[in-house]
Amino acid sequence: MTLSAREQYRILADSVAEILPEDEFVAKLERSVQTGVPLRVKLGCDPSRPDLHIGHAVVLEKLWQFQELGHQVIFIIGDFTAMIGDPSGRSKTRPALTLEETKANARTYLEQVGILLDVSRAEIRHNSEWLAGLTFAEVIRLAAQVTVSQMLERDDFHDRFEREQPIALHEFLYPLAQGLDSVHVRADVEIGGTDQRFNFLLARELQKHAGQEPQAIVLMPLLEGTDGVQKMSKSLGNYIAVLDSPREMFGKAMSIPDTLIVRYYRFATFATAEQAQQMEQQLQAGTL
Repeated sequence: MTLSAREQYRILADSVAEILPEDEFVAKLERSVQTGVPLRVKLGCDPSRPDLHIGHAVVLEKLWQFQELGHQVIFIIGDFTAMIGDPSGRSKTRPALTLEETKANARTYLEQVGILLDVSRAEIRHNSEWLAGLTFAEVIRLAAQVTVSQMLERDDFHDRFEREQPIALHEFLYPLAQGLDSVHVRADVEIGGTDQRFNFLLARELQKHAGQEPQAIVLMPLLEGTDGVQKMSKSLGNYIAVLDSPREMFGKAMSIPDTLIVRYYRFATFATAEQAQQMEQQLQAGTL
């Protein structure tokens, strides 16, 4: 039996950092229930390294919830955008990768995603399908939809500009390329970490320009890596891979500061807010 929009919202809003715009997200759920047409829910992941990690699992778990509620999940392997390199949260330009390198990194992605998602029911796409064939004229038309001042509103670009650190021109193209993914797959909802806020909002503008209804945005908290400070990241090497052996996972998990026990329990599992609060109280009382 299909759950009501209110019941779906209660499930989907749990553990999220932010939903933008919330009223549009609710309206999309209501329309989906009324029409019986599932929402198209997008998650993109760049294969800058071969491994997906527990930080990705935070958003994959939310994507799984959408899938279990009957919505159409779209997993985009960013084999083309990985060549540009996502500048989100970066203090310097990422090293360039070739398309062959990104495709090699992505070879086991479906196996890894399949740990949480039913891949047979998901729409799996590679963004090289539509990005690799763009002409220079098309790139110019795309770039004309956003200004440099808008790009400099991003915290990472703004900070690098203020510190007079280099910002490569191709880095400005990354949010545009990612936004074009949403246009191409006609996303109703996009899921990602809080560091993707700017990119997702820009995608809404590109969708409007293309005559589409803009996507709603579901932002998930960023999970700290094994260093306990910076977000879990393939490029930083502070991650626990989803395909690590149990022994490897245990060893890496034991290096995580105890102060993050509750946070990991909350966001790296399906624990509810109430369960996480109960654990925190037990830890404080010394009964756990």
